Amino acid sequence: MFGLLKKTAEAKGRVGIAFGRDRIALAVVSGSGERAALDRCESLLVDPAGGAEAVAAAIRAANLPRLPISAVLHASDYQLALVEAPEVPPAELRAAIRWKLKDAIDIEVEDAVIDVFDVPAQNRGGQGRMMYAVAAKRGAIDRYAAALATVPTFSVVDVPELCLRNLAAALPAAARGVALVHLGESTASVILVQGRTFYFARQIDLRAAMKLAPENESDPAYDASGIVLELQRSLDYYERHFDQPPITHIAISPTSAHAEALAADLGRETGFEVAALDLNKLLHCAAPVAVETQGECLLAVGAAMREERRSL
Repeated sequence: MFGLLKKTAEAKGRVGIAFGRDRIALAVVSGSGERAALDRCESLLVDPAGGAEAVAAAIRAANLPRLPISAVLHASDYQLALVEAPEVPPAELRAAIRWKLKDAIDIEVEDAVIDVFDVPAQNRGGQGRMMYAVAAKRGAIDRYAAALATVPTFSVVDVPELCLRNLAAALPAAARGVALVHLGESTASVILVQGRTFYFARQIDLRAAMKLAPENESDPAYDASGIVLELQRSLDYYERHFDQPPITHIAISPTSAHAEALAADLGRETGFEVAALDLNKLLHCAAPVAVETQGECLLAVGAAMREERRSL
């Protein structure tokens, strides 16, 4: 997405970094496809009061290999919107998209960094080419750049949706189409992928969908009907708008205590094949990765699985 370097040399692997409130998730992936290996996966504590200097010091101390680095935007630092592509020359695309986003997002577009990525053509007659537009807070991009300023191989800032696409594309069911449900802190993301092609993303208000009361946030007993409904809407949209066969395989990210319970509920409600994603089965892991670590590092791993040779 947001390229920080003009060129990235060919490399045999990539480092993914995801920033949390008081942690930095690191992942190193080498190889690609069936040969992809997770060489390193860990979550480091960092003092949030230390700012960019504390983050930079923690990354230097981690002694990362000299590989291209992808950082992942935090959910609070950007917004994603599906828009109709304006009919303008490529050089004017981002400026035109910025104007379209004025009424579609809450972020001030005048102070946002804009990028786009395509989705396949839809089969609805009369509808123009669609694309996803990403509006990132300029201050967030600047913070990431400052934290990684001393790392010469820092190359790109990615969005979680594309990192999740990388993970979903590695699932055996991806060739026929797969849905990945990622449980975040307050929202869930539904990502629909066929092969490595990104088709659709939907954000779900997790508290409303799961009907969780603030005092019961950690209680695995919940009503998942809201997520089932939003997932079904997403799958219906995929079939209807892209003229694709039904997706019947669903993966749940291992990012919450609710993952296994949600997988069971979705399987029961939809009749589809549903399972929690397991990095130990998805990649060749140098050492077994605990479920808690998988949850903390999932987006970093997805960032490290990036295969694009350029930013958009």
